[in-house]
Amino acid sequence: MKPSAQAAATGRAARPARPACPVCAGEGSAFMSLAAMPVLIGRQFETPEAARASARGPVRLAFCPHCSFIWNEAFDPALLVYDTAYDNSLHYSDVFQEYTRRLVERLVESYGIRDKTVVDIGCGKGDFLGMLCEAGGNRGVGFDPSYEGELDPAGRPVTFVRDMFSQKYGCVGGDLVCSRYVLEHVPEPARFVSMIRAAIGGRRDAVVYAEVPNVEFILRGLSVWDIIYEHCSYFSAASLARIFCDRGFRIARLAEGYAGQFLCIDALAGGNEEGRPLRRHELAAIASQVRAFGAEFERRVGGWRERLAQWGAEGRRVVAWGAGAKAVGFLNMVGAGDEIGGVVDINPNKRGHYLAGTGHRILAPDELAQDRPATVIVMNPVYRDEIRDRLHAMNLNPELMEA
Repeated sequence: MKPSAQAAATGRAARPARPACPVCAGEGSAFMSLAAMPVLIGRQFETPEAARASARGPVRLAFCPHCSFIWNEAFDPALLVYDTAYDNSLHYSDVFQEYTRRLVERLVESYGIRDKTVVDIGCGKGDFLGMLCEAGGNRGVGFDPSYEGELDPAGRPVTFVRDMFSQKYGCVGGDLVCSRYVLEHVPEPARFVSMIRAAIGGRRDAVVYAEVPNVEFILRGLSVWDIIYEHCSYFSAASLARIFCDRGFRIARLAEGYAGQFLCIDALAGGNEEGRPLRRHELAAIASQVRAFGAEFERRVGGWRERLAQWGAEGRRVVAWGAGAKAVGFLNMVGAGDEIGGVVDINPNKRGHYLAGTGHRILAPDELAQDRPATVIVMNPVYRDEIRDRLHAMNLNPELMEA
């Protein structure tokens, strides 16, 4: 009997099906919803009208109480188109460059990645792959539909494929396979990790390095602006470990990075062990944070709406700094308008374009010297000192507020 027929026969409404966890197939439950968010945070637009008319999609976050995985059960991958116009590179920041340099040094030294083959899945513009090849005298292959340079640049031991990595590329043969800021975009992360394992084949000495946003940082720090449509998968340390261990990897290292904002995992192909069991107190802590997140989200968004309205009434000159994921989340969630005079970014490729959803203009830092802001909203606190130094170099001393 169909559920609807059974409900009619018993006189009771059918209970909606609970979402199945993409990691462990356990029964999850939705805990937070956003009606319509821009679907691409790394796509900037030529006009404010085009930015405001950009595609949107709903966010309905679900939580698995069995493995602590969180995902957007309303996610539709058909809404996303990644191409060379997509740019969310962080490499223009000295802070991020130093973080990446240390990461490259650690991977090369820890696993002897010298005169080896490095594969970078989701290589972006190729910066990280280039650094790995240079540091160890390695050869590299990068996959990304947003890559816009030469596919086989002369004089460099790297090759780029302007496409998503998939099974059609067969055995990649990498000694080190990297995937930074990719898994959070994948609606079926277990299948994706299985694909990487199959591509490695029988190479039991191969190393996989993955880096994703840390959902525990989002929950405990109420980093609500990190909830964006592109990120359909949100990992805790336990769910990230489980997804690799269940698919034939052994965890060599799992740690937080970048002031706790990222989770970083080194997984070895020569292993097969169960995922680290989620201890009862850990699961209880995450579940408690999930329960509180919805109400805290409303309070935080409401508080910022009131603050922006007050600044607008005062005629205060306010800009945000950082035209990335957090800015798209923040400005769209609070419904920001003319109270924010623009969004500063040090990436020269973004300047003069407009931010998805709200249509705020993206400014070069030097533009602030002409129209001196009273307040700068720092979208990511890890860059606070870098932003302050840049402002001081222009003889500016505005109030800095962390979003």
